[in-house]
Amino acid sequence: MYKLELKIDGKFVNNFYNGSIYDLVFLDLEFWPDYDYTEGKAVQRIYGYTLTRLIKSNKKQYIKIKFLEFKTEEEELIKEITQDIDALSDKVLIGFNIKDSDLVTLRNRLKVMSIDTDVKSVNIFDFRKYSKSYEYRGLNGLFEYLAIKVNKKIDGSYFHKNAKKIFSRKSPWKDILLNMFEYCLEDAAGHFEIVSNWNTRFPKITKDMVTSELLNYSAIEKETSFQPIHQDAEIFSMENFQASSEQLLSLLTVVDLEALIVKIVQKTLKEEIQKLKHEDLLTQPTLANHPLKVFV
Repeated sequence: MYKLELKIDGKFVNNFYNGSIYDLVFLDLEFWPDYDYTEGKAVQRIYGYTLTRLIKSNKKQYIKIKFLEFKTEEEELIKEITQDIDALSDKVLIGFNIKDSDLVTLRNRLKVMSIDTDVKSVNIFDFRKYSKSYEYRGLNGLFEYLAIKVNKKIDGSYFHKNAKKIFSRKSPWKDILLNMFEYCLEDAAGHFEIVSNWNTRFPKITKDMVTSELLNYSAIEKETSFQPIHQDAEIFSMENFQASSEQLLSLLTVVDLEALIVKIVQKTLKEEIQKLKHEDLLTQPTLANHPLKVFV
């Protein structure tokens, strides 16, 4: 699998939530459609995910992005997602349509693969709750509504259309992979700008606005209930994310997103691609002149 981990310096202001900023965890799953010959229909499978939060011990933003290298790795990926959620079970998971898209798909894939998890329920806040009332559309619309500048060249449908090209290494798969990482990094960086800018357009989120949603597929579905979030939340250890020889790992300190993207394109992704086992990849040209650098 392709994996990227970052720690970023920044000024993080909590104008979003009346609890601790360290209780906020942004989670976003990426999907791709695949035909299930057993079921005789297309099914939505999980291709990757982005998780970002602040680490209390060093006051830095932690970003983790992981994508499949091969479709057969999906079960491993899903198990890692549930392990991360379990480790952060006393936090608030936040996303756009996280309730009716991310959690529903994750629950379905857990059931199909018969993956047992100790996670019975999760605390969530869904940005989509505000989208109709305030007339913005999607996460990009929320960024714009809060005057947060992002420079994304693609949207979520890009993963649906191009995941298979990554699996097959079909050209220009490397550029596609770079675009995917850039997209997720833009969102991750923007999430804590939402936390800073939220109160300019919306009232602060209170604990009774955080809902508890079932994750374990074997549990009986019931109506959404409201639960408080614990103040004395356990700090999530970075030791849960250990690098392996097949992972894309980088621990960087950057001030702004543009510098972050430059360093990732020039250093981290270049090094990972050079590690790939296929000999034809070893002769490919450098990424230094990738269009992303020109964009920055």
